[in-house]
Amino acid sequence: MAPSAVSTEKNWGKVDLATPRKEIIYDGNYYDVTDFITRHPGGEQIMGWFTLPGEDATTAIEQFHARSFTKVEGIMKSLKSRPVTESLDEPFNKATREKNKALTKDFTKLFKELKAEGYFDPSYTHITYRIVELILITVVGLHLVTQYSSLLAKSLGVFALTMSQGRAVWLMHEAGHYSLTGNVKIDKRIEALVIGIWLGWSGIFWRRHHSLHHAMTNRINRDSDLDTKPVYINNMKILDDPVKENNFFYRNQLELAPFTSILAPFFVALRMSAPVLLKHKIWEEFLALGIHLMGAYYIGLWPWLCSHWMLMFYYYINVTLPHTHLPVTDQPTHWVEHGLVHTCDVEQRPWCDWWMGNLNYQIEHHLFPTMPQFKNKLIVGRVKALAEKHGLPYRVYSYKEALFMAFANIYDVTKQLKALAKSKTLKDE
Repeated sequence: MAPSAVSTEKNWGKVDLATPRKEIIYDGNYYDVTDFITRHPGGEQIMGWFTLPGEDATTAIEQFHARSFTKVEGIMKSLKSRPVTESLDEPFNKATREKNKALTKDFTKLFKELKAEGYFDPSYTHITYRIVELILITVVGLHLVTQYSSLLAKSLGVFALTMSQGRAVWLMHEAGHYSLTGNVKIDKRIEALVIGIWLGWSGIFWRRHHSLHHAMTNRINRDSDLDTKPVYINNMKILDDPVKENNFFYRNQLELAPFTSILAPFFVALRMSAPVLLKHKIWEEFLALGIHLMGAYYIGLWPWLCSHWMLMFYYYINVTLPHTHLPVTDQPTHWVEHGLVHTCDVEQRPWCDWWMGNLNYQIEHHLFPTMPQFKNKLIVGRVKALAEKHGLPYRVYSYKEALFMAFANIYDVTKQLKALAKSKTLKDE
């Protein structure tokens, strides 16, 4: 149920930072962020998005900065502000504005209740378990790969290393949301060390990249997870011109998956992580990368390559299940609607909790990204009640159903692209 909106711009993804004054809406007021955008710790892109007509930053600010809200309030007070007034640029009609206002009120009430009841408090027992588990799986993998010569032992070792990297992804993901220890500085360092040592990537790059996904999930030109061109696409609407942009990789993305997944770790490490790492020069990231490279040398090139290759399959499959087969949009959408309309939960069972690193509770995670993720399952009933009250969907699929829908969606996209290519060829002839 997307809001009834009429876009005032052809492309909501374009942010003109050269416009004289930039304002965001927060808690019923406009705040002038013109001079603050470039200093925004999360990057100027996200804040720039929220300066466009129809975007209300209230819930996004509350949820992104739940761990540092006192600091945020201080910043907001330092900015020039004025009350929100109706504008010709406002894309929502009166009914939608009232609906959004009621949704914000109920969502904020639920957020405050959950916080007061301790759902955002970290569990050091859980953190200890996660770290110990990660180290044990890694040690087993290293031992099997380096101390045995049989193909079976080495294969089991590579599988163990793959799973250790997978567990590292879930751990660093949680630290990147500051939902692990609850201390922003400590979580940043844990994220940098874990993603650097186990994957060889930059923590600050991943955190900023992933924040774009959470800010406006499944929004064209904004969600970083939709920005997969020119290798593959999950939705035809991502293409500005499906005929002109159609290429060999898109039309054969399923068949090419085994090959593109080999290149993915190198692309992330060299094309994306390296520039950010060199720009910010964070010492723990360099330390972590050095340890990763020593580990790669220790186990050998082929075990390292194979574990990364298998990791890409494990990671890609699990992160696509809650999003890629769901609708995309290019319109302003309420934070809660982003979480309920454009994400879904998968197999709310203990085995899936472990396998997907608690990201099978994707709806709850997108609504409350700073909540420790193992607690997401505890609030399912209350989130369902919120969705039901406001006539919004709450989707839960089995792992098998979600897997089928994700691959069926990609197959359908490639089928359409192949048909377009064939049609163009016949037309040219």
